[in-house]
Amino acid sequence: MPPHRSDRDWRVLLLAAFLTIFGSGLAAQTGVRDSARMQLSQLFQTLVNEKHFNGVMFVADDSGVVFQKVSGYARLGSRKKLHASSQFEVASLSKQFTAISILMLHEAGLLSLEDSLERFFPFFPYHGITIRQLLCHRSGLPDYLEFALQYCNDLEPMSNEGLLQMMTIERPEPESSPDTRFSYSNTGYAVLASVVEKVSGMTFEDFVLRNIFEPLEMNHSRFYTEDCLVPSVYTIGHRRNKSVYERDALSGVVGDKGIQTTAEDLYRWFFHIRTLVSDSSLAMAWTPQNCDMDECSNYGFGWRLTCDAQGNRLVYHGGLWNGNHCLMVYRPIDNTFLLFLSNWCNGAFQHRSDSVLEIMKCMHSSADSAKNSPSDRPDSDK
Repeated sequence: MPPHRSDRDWRVLLLAAFLTIFGSGLAAQTGVRDSARMQLSQLFQTLVNEKHFNGVMFVADDSGVVFQKVSGYARLGSRKKLHASSQFEVASLSKQFTAISILMLHEAGLLSLEDSLERFFPFFPYHGITIRQLLCHRSGLPDYLEFALQYCNDLEPMSNEGLLQMMTIERPEPESSPDTRFSYSNTGYAVLASVVEKVSGMTFEDFVLRNIFEPLEMNHSRFYTEDCLVPSVYTIGHRRNKSVYERDALSGVVGDKGIQTTAEDLYRWFFHIRTLVSDSSLAMAWTPQNCDMDECSNYGFGWRLTCDAQGNRLVYHGGLWNGNHCLMVYRPIDNTFLLFLSNWCNGAFQHRSDSVLEIMKCMHSSADSAKNSPSDRPDSDK
């Protein structure tokens, strides 16, 4: 007869069996992530060697960072190398912070998405425009990047208040009537930042600092101003020909741009947005808001929306300002998160996000297969 085993013996054997099964599955999943890292590293080296990529490539999911690597210089031709803490101006990626700020005020009952601009700025000469239309680029407002410099003193940075005053006095022609069509508008997001200021009683910069940067511990994020640059982390934007991009007065306007941050802070931001607004508000921001456009070529609130080759939703935005070029992509179905941040506008990472998404798709598929392999299941016939 086999020897009698106590309850304790059986518990030890069951624990050992569980650890063996769990350990083999974990090892398989670790191997899958290592393989993905190798492929991402090869892609990164191709970008550096063949396309002269100067910046940060960052890939993650909800389990953590999968790949992060930096190459190049904070100023081309200098010896000051980029590093993981280098701060880049992220241009239009700033719009998602503006959108979430508006949604926070909406959830607090301080404004409605159907409010007209007249509620906040009675003398603004463009009528019938709602907060919702500003968020999804259906306001018809003219783009200040096209007209502002002809009316302002280029020696001093323009403020958002100055932009509103300029438009009230000069009244540049609108692009269309409100809610007629989608027309990407930097002006709209600058106006939204002014709405945040009007409702909150704070500057837009202070509102974002106190309600987003500080709660999320985004300690390496700030708004660009020449008097607060930190030499050890600040990067300088460059044209394609490597010349330094000289700034003009429009750098002072925020809401459509203005945020200076790091890859890790953006990762922290993205995976903690739900601590700032409800799931329903975030879902609204990531839902196509332009019913006259294809769902796979659309805009929500602060994010562009498209689809991958399999038809899965992609939430993304690019940014281009003063020689800084960036791209953020998120795929909700597997929580893949991708960032390219560069201070040299040479197009090095264009059309490369698909390669990253494919690597991550294969990684998640292989990891799921390893986790669900019959040999790893206690009830397997094998």
